[in-house]
Formats: sequence, structure tokens, C-alpha cells
Amino acid sequence: MRWLLTVVCLSVFVVPTYAEDPIEASVAKLGLSKEQLLKIGEDVYNTDGENTCLKCHGKGGTGGDQAGAADLRHPRTWRVYQALGGDDAFKANKEKFIKDIDAVVHDLIRNGATSWNLKFPKEHKEIAMDWGKVTVPDKVDKYNQMMKGITSDPMVKKVKELQEQFEKEGKKLTIQHIRDVAAVSDFMYVKTLDDGSAKGGVFK
Repeated sequence: MRWLLTVVCLSVFVVPTYAEDPIEASVAKLGLSKEQLLKIGEDVYNTDGENTCLKCHGKGGTGGDQAGAADLRHPRTWRVYQALGGDDAFKANKEKFIKDIDAVVHDLIRNGATSWNLKFPKEHKEIAMDWGKVTVPDKVDKYNQMMKGITSDPMVKKVKELQEQFEKEGKKLTIQHIRDVAAVSDFMYVKTLDDGSAKGGVFK
């Protein structure tokens, strides 16, 4: 009987653990507030120029000029949402599902699709993705190389400007840290574009 009580008591205090998102962990150590990150993210997202979030996805997450670009108002239509198991997986364990989306998209924004396709699935085998579940048409099985994230020239310039702004505030951060901040904050802003509709409602 004592062993049964011990098992029950221990199970009450077991907290589910998930694989760490190294990009998010890097940003968390900087101690930036959610308000700061959202402001940075809005600025990063709305960068002008070719192959930027704004140009490809459009203001407010829709209406950009890149054919096939995800409608950022509707996360349930995203390739990552479907590849991670869609509604069934979302309902089964929302916390893990969102953490997995965060890890995938942070890396995608930070490094661009070419790098993501080559490295992420191999380095993050703890995140199960089934591309056979993806109904969004595409010529590739993962991410289209047009998804540049913050690697296009205008975005690289924006990241440099962000680093200079931090330096003016007395914070000397490496370009790697700044890239992490840009990726996390950009996606934090993108989440606010979820319109809460039947195709959205993932982050709201």
C-alpha cells in the first residue's frame, strides 16, 4: 500500500518536459519583456524590400506577392500545423504542439528554408513531422526555398540595425543573439495575426 501511495504522490508532481528550443532559450536569457519583443517583431515583419515577410505574406499576414505563401491569419492551413498532426495533435496536447511549432518556425525564420530542409529534421528528431499529412500543394516535401526568413538582404540589414539599436541602449549582443531575437520576436508578432476563425484559433 505504501508503494502505491508513493507512486501516486510522485505522479502528481511529475511535470511534462519537452525538448528545448535553443533559439527561444537564447532569447530568454536576455531578459527582454514581451512588449519589447512584440515591438521588435512588428518592426522586423514590416521590413520593406524583396523577400521580406511583408513583401511575401502581406500586411496583416495576407495579400503578399509570393504565390503559395502561407496566410498568416490562418495557422491551421500552415504546412507545419498539418505536418505536426493537425487538429488531432493540437487537441491531444496543445502545450507540446505549440512548443513544437515554435521550435520549427523560429529555426525557419532564423535560417531560411534551404538550411531548415537540410538540418532541422536531422537535428530535432524529437519533433515528429509527417509531410504526408500536408494538403498544401508545393513542389517540395518540406519548405519552399523562397522562404528566406531573415536571410534576405533587406532582412539582414534590418537585423544589423537592430544590433546597432541595442548598442545605443548599452547592450552589446553578438549578431547570433540578434538573429535569435529577430526570429523569436518576428514569430511572436506573427502569432498576433491569427484571426481566431475556423482556420485560425491556434494562438488566440
